[in-house]
Amino acid sequence: MNDMLLSLKNITKSFGKIVANDNISFEIEKGEIHTLLGENGAGKSTLMNIITGLYKPDSGDIYWKGKKVDIKSPMDALKLGIGMVHQHFMLVRNHTVFENLLLSVEDAPFLINNQKTIDKIKNIIDEFELDIPLDVPVWKLEIGKQQWIEIIKLLLRDCELFILDEPTAVLTPQESQRLFNFLKNLKKSGKSIIFISHKMKEVMDISDKVTVLKKGKVVRTLKKGEFDEKLLANLMIDRTEEISFERKPLTEKKIILSLKDLYVKNEKGLSDLDGLSLDIYKGEIFGIAGVAGNGQKALAEVLTGLKKVERGQILINGEDMTFSSARGKYIAGIAHIPEDRKTMGIAPDMSVKENLVLKNYKDEKFRKGFF
Repeated sequence: MNDMLLSLKNITKSFGKIVANDNISFEIEKGEIHTLLGENGAGKSTLMNIITGLYKPDSGDIYWKGKKVDIKSPMDALKLGIGMVHQHFMLVRNHTVFENLLLSVEDAPFLINNQKTIDKIKNIIDEFELDIPLDVPVWKLEIGKQQWIEIIKLLLRDCELFILDEPTAVLTPQESQRLFNFLKNLKKSGKSIIFISHKMKEVMDISDKVTVLKKGKVVRTLKKGEFDEKLLANLMIDRTEEISFERKPLTEKKIILSLKDLYVKNEKGLSDLDGLSLDIYKGEIFGIAGVAGNGQKALAEVLTGLKKVERGQILINGEDMTFSSARGKYIAGIAHIPEDRKTMGIAPDMSVKENLVLKNYKDEKFRKGFF
């Protein structure tokens, strides 16, 4: 038990009649990357929320370094040395990077410009070559850099166990590889990582062990060398047939979106889009690739009316919609699923029904007179 960092024994958690975690036992050793694998609804996030004190289990025990513990809150977890980077980041978007990091420091100095704290933050940023400005509001940063801020917060607290929930969902392949290199260095320093992912290639690359969850239960725990992509997929979804997709040629050559010599500037007055032209046809899936910060976000925002065009044209079904509002572009047929769904895509405190009609509130079906 000397090398055992965290041990869960027979953890059960229900929400009404739904059993999210069913008698789960799970262990992670010091200096180990342990992947938790399972479909949506398998119980992964619930289990991690129990470890980090957001939920309390209905039954079962948690052991930290061989000692039974009662984790009643996220603060209890942090004091033990357990930290989590959630899918939806826990950042104050209008605060600067430094202010967000300062919020994570235990017994933070009264004076904001405390040099010891600043030096510690800069040393972490320099060590991992993160290129993150401290004086910029969080909302101005790409989503990938916001994730690094969450990781730095855990480093500042000297956490021993890092839990990362789908961390590569918001990253390019290059950014993902950088994260993997970072995690492997963390492992070498004796830290442990619980890695949650759906991507088999990543799981094969980074995992020392894999635990597969299905319908709230542990299916199997396997060590490196005991698993491959096919076995993990079968354990996870209990299906053996191959899934294949056939790309069919376009039946008609009708342009539905045309961008002509499009120029867009950012808040600093620099060009995000510099003379971009492209045509998208009816029935086409059009891929846009590039490292974060090369104009993808600006393109989405200008197409949905969230950002102004400096010059150029946006034609939707042949109609000039260059300077139309966000509502105008939505009515014209452009929908948007943003990278940060919780901040830009939904209103979390409103019901599903209310969210579904938010963009259609002026429709006659949802109106009565002026209301």
